[in-house]
Amino acid sequence: MTKIELLQRFQSAHDAYFRLLMQDYPSELNNGLGSDFGTPELCELAIEAQACAISLGPKALQRLNFIGFDELYSFDNPVDMYNWRMKVRNDKIEHATYASIAIRIDAEIKRLDCISQLGGEEAYDELEVGFLLVSKARYQSLKGSSERSSLSVPTNTSSTINIHTLNMNHPADSQAVDRLEEFERKTTIWSNVSNIINVLRSLFV
Repeated sequence: MTKIELLQRFQSAHDAYFRLLMQDYPSELNNGLGSDFGTPELCELAIEAQACAISLGPKALQRLNFIGFDELYSFDNPVDMYNWRMKVRNDKIEHATYASIAIRIDAEIKRLDCISQLGGEEAYDELEVGFLLVSKARYQSLKGSSERSSLSVPTNTSSTINIHTLNMNHPADSQAVDRLEEFERKTTIWSNVSNIINVLRSLFV
């Protein structure tokens, strides 16, 4: 499988996973025995996306985890999916948190695709982990939910040009996602940019 084909498979799994995740997002309204576990296909798609991310190599995996891949894909079996759903409900984590992470993953997949087409894989492997990325550390509500991840997130140095802005808080992302949903309902400007936006538009009208 070529790098381009791998990225296409990753993108497809990512899009399908996010749609299913949002369709059955845990809330107090869908609380009950049947809603304690999500769709089994979520675990299958999570494993596929995880396998794709691993196959892209250590640098890509580190960068994806830096922006929250391990938070969005924090389960691959019904036991951990149950624990994730309970945490989302109990801590009242908004869907916008995961939508923000999904949008950033979407952008990194597209960046990898561009770099692969340009033949810049070696240059990508030399990047600092946080270059041009926003850290998942901005989300206070997600602290402690990545115990299964063995990857540490390096701190950026002052010489790195990036958009890592820990001082911007969670409500800013929530507002951005809400406005993207509204903007996309009224226009077609973002419809071809990210399938994540299309999912939000169709599910959160």
